Amino acid sequence: MKPEQSLFTTVVALLLALLPACGFHLRGDVELPPALQETYLESRNPYTGIARALRVELEAAGGRILESDEHAAAVLHIVREVSENRILSVGSTGKASEYELFNEVVFSLSDAEGKVLIKPQTLRMTRDLVFDETELLGKISEAESIHRQMRRNMARQIIIRIGAGLRQQ
Repeated sequence: MKPEQSLFTTVVALLLALLPACGFHLRGDVELPPALQETYLESRNPYTGIARALRVELEAAGGRILESDEHAAAVLHIVREVSENRILSVGSTGKASEYELFNEVVFSLSDAEGKVLIKPQTLRMTRDLVFDETELLGKISEAESIHRQMRRNMARQIIIRIGAGLRQQ
């Protein structure tokens, strides 16, 4: 091995070794707060939207979603959920050429006795989508996929916020 290659390899290895020291790490499963180990998820639509994304994230982190609040350690309330597409720009033909994909969720957390652990909080997320009506089916599918990704990111953020809020108490 040439001296330049050896030096380069050493520098890269050193930088990779120092990377975790600055707090960087690959995003894996979220750390589940103890209060969410056995959770009842209260939502108008418990098997769709953000509730579905929360189910997936909580179960992936090792939690159990209970079918009633009777034995739950905590009740995660989805107070409100909004998912919509808003027109951002219109082309020369008068048809939408760009959309803003918007998701919003309001959530709170209480214990089994109804004591509020986390007051209602709002999360909002937007993404832009350039729309081409000649690719209608593909763009509709892309918009649905982006909404799913946004809900999954929001579910992660909800769990992280709950963990941070419970640690501060």
